[in-house]
Amino acid sequence: MQTLRFFAVAEGVTLLVLLLIAMPLKYMAGLPEVVSVMGAVHGITFLVFMWIVIRSWAEGGLDGLGAVRLGVGAMIPFGGIFNERWLKNDKRKVTPRDL
Repeated sequence: MQTLRFFAVAEGVTLLVLLLIAMPLKYMAGLPEVVSVMGAVHGITFLVFMWIVIRSWAEGGLDGLGAVRLGVGAMIPFGGIFNERWLKNDKRKVTPRDL
């Protein structure tokens, strides 16, 4: 549960940094390398988060609707924060094995 919540927040924060800091720096300050670095960081974080979601679903810690909800939320700015809150308040208490 803690790992899934951590990566929900990490994925959301890296997406926001990419969109709100790195992209403006690329176009307003002429620093395209910031997007290259932050894009890679966000991509890895997103893939790890989705791997944990799929693993949690396969182990029975999430139902299919919950897994889809987390996946869609990961693609929307601020969605990672809403995903973390949903996981925190989820009564089933998702319990995938630790990494």
